[in-house]
Order: sequence, then structure tokens, then C-alpha cells
Amino acid sequence: MKKLLAPLLLSVLVLTGCGSSAHAIFKLPLSPVPLIMNVDTTILSHLVVSVAKGAYSKQATKDGAIAQSVLYYLPSKGDKVIFMSIYEFPAQKFDRLKNPAEPPPYGTEVLRNNGFVFSVAGPQDSIFDPKTADGKNISALYATIYKSATYTAK
Repeated sequence: MKKLLAPLLLSVLVLTGCGSSAHAIFKLPLSPVPLIMNVDTTILSHLVVSVAKGAYSKQATKDGAIAQSVLYYLPSKGDKVIFMSIYEFPAQKFDRLKNPAEPPPYGTEVLRNNGFVFSVAGPQDSIFDPKTADGKNISALYATIYKSATYTAK
């Protein structure tokens, strides 16, 4: 009986995410966009959310964006880099911007809620060498940013 108990307990821990490789998740507000992003706590100290500014932000507002945020990544060495932009649009305005012959101007839709669309525009290439700690963090983030389960609308 004892021989069966140890593998059974290990299986339960792995299946429920209670194994030693599971990381805690932090709910990161992406304000002023009313969205919360689930982020691994081991990466959290490398992230800064800011209000989007500049000419592209002004154009997004003209195109109908009602809220915009930028998520910066702070590497172990060096200056912060933009990791992704987050937008909130009324669904009708976002849908009118779609052109099948062009890439989406304001990223990929990740969540549609109560008549609003939340979209994310992330990196197109690796920002850091994937073998470094920063590269591994970016890869882990990138693996989640286009999944609707990563976000909750406020």
C-alpha cells in the first residue's frame, strides 16, 4: 500500500499544480486599461505599467481607443524596453479597423467583454538572448500574452 501511495500523491501534486515547479500568480492591473493580467510572481519585479503617450497613442485615440497602457520590461542590466501595448476599444470601432490584407494596427484581440475589445501588441522578435534569464522571462511572458485566460476585465 505504501508503494502505491507515494506515486499517487506525486501525481495529484503535479496534476493540481502543487508541485515544486508551480509559481504563484500576481494579478497585475494594466491601468488605465481596465484589465488585469495574470503574471508569474518571479517575473513581476521586471514589469512596469505606464500610460501610453506619443504620436501613435494619439492616433489610436483618433481611431477610437478609449484607454491605452504600455507594459515595460526591466532587464537585469540596461534600460527598460517596451514589451507590449494594451488597448481598449468599443467593439464596433475595433472591428471597423480590421483589414484582412494588413496586420492589425492595434494588436491582437485578447478579450471581448460588454461591447469592448481589449487588444495586445507585443514583440515581433526576441528582445533578449533566449538563453539568458531575461530571455527566458520574455519567452514565458510571450507565451501568455495572446491567451484570453491571461486577462480579466475589471
